[in-house]
Amino acid sequence: MLRFGRVAATLAAAVALTAVVPATAAPGSATTDYKAPFKVGPSGGDGFSYHSASSDGTVTVGRVYPIPGAINCTKGGPYAMLYVDHKATKPVHKVVLSYTNAAVDNFTFALLSLRDPQRNRWYGTTSNRGFVAGSGTITLKPDAGQGPFPRTLRIQFGLQQSSACPNADAGTIQFTKVQVS
Repeated sequence: MLRFGRVAATLAAAVALTAVVPATAAPGSATTDYKAPFKVGPSGGDGFSYHSASSDGTVTVGRVYPIPGAINCTKGGPYAMLYVDHKATKPVHKVVLSYTNAAVDNFTFALLSLRDPQRNRWYGTTSNRGFVAGSGTITLKPDAGQGPFPRTLRIQFGLQQSSACPNADAGTIQFTKVQVS
């Protein structure tokens, strides 16, 4: 009976430890995950465009511009961004942005950036260009020299559309997770 008690206690301790340590965290792992609700960032465009970003991660942009340009096109392609503020204690080596429900045309780009809003310094931007559909990820490996620490770094992501004439372009995407390591 004493042996059964020890086995039961050991099993209970193992179950308790499993409940305390997340299954996704590897020993020594320095990864931070962010999920919705995200903060709504900057957005804009001209009178021919539509732009929307919501805290649940959904971003949509579109533009219909019917006038051909004689020399060049007008500016004003739409953009809509979301962001998370990451409390960094050391340099960020990689940011992985996950998305789903994407339907983005060839002139709309899914963007991911890392910046310091206090110092107005950008550490990198990357984009998925071309037709994007379904689910996937965007990975950013930022520039070095992000110190000193600790400080808040902003991870900004969303859609931006090029300005063309004439054009009819659009994109929508659901951002689901930001993973920082």
